[in-house]
Amino acid sequence: MNNYETFYQLHQQKKPLIIANAWNAKSAQIIEKSGFEVVATSSGAIAASMGYPDGEQMPFAEMLYIISRIKAATGLPLSVDFERGYTDDLTLLNEHVQQLIDIGAVGINMEDNQGEELYLRKLSSIKNYLLKTGQKLFINARTDGFLQNLDSPLETTIRRAELYKDAGADGLFVTGIQDTDLIRQIVLATSLPVNLVGASKQLSIGSLADLGVKRISMAGILFSAGYKKIEGILTTIKAENSLSGLFSAS
Repeated sequence: MNNYETFYQLHQQKKPLIIANAWNAKSAQIIEKSGFEVVATSSGAIAASMGYPDGEQMPFAEMLYIISRIKAATGLPLSVDFERGYTDDLTLLNEHVQQLIDIGAVGINMEDNQGEELYLRKLSSIKNYLLKTGQKLFINARTDGFLQNLDSPLETTIRRAELYKDAGADGLFVTGIQDTDLIRQIVLATSLPVNLVGASKQLSIGSLADLGVKRISMAGILFSAGYKKIEGILTTIKAENSLSGLFSAS
């Protein structure tokens, strides 16, 4: 199987696909060395590492360069956090998609916090472009109804799942949700593999697997945890006026 086929099949298995999100080439190499089956990017982590706020504040050309270095550093299937596509122009959107495919990406996440109508146009445009050019790309449709505290977020999420599937989505990424009953209802309501962020100590991988979740992402949490560790080491060095903490941490 090629990387796309491997990535697609990993969403069909009983156990969830666990995704660690990289922000540079070194973090991607560590993810691969640790035994993970795929690598994904975190746009927020990449932006923060380069001194930008999250939310497409980092120019796409710079983001693309970092993604290219991540792909060059690992042979794992790569999924890219595409945010809102870095444009509202559909022609340019498809050009961005092609650039990601040329780098070697086999999947993208694209978020719907840009308005449902525009989002559906973007999904359809990407899917039609892929069909026209005979290319494959796993489109993970991120929906932020719970994260944005919309009215009736469960009903909105289920309705959007069907709309997004019809527009060409291959997966459903639901953010801002931890309630197990709500998760179960969403999983049962859609044929798309459901992706969540592992953002709660109470929701174990096993419990999410039992609910039918097919993909669990670390998002920017891994990045934050790593730099929190570095901050702790440096704080100790400064407080103790000693470098011993640097070596005990290695």
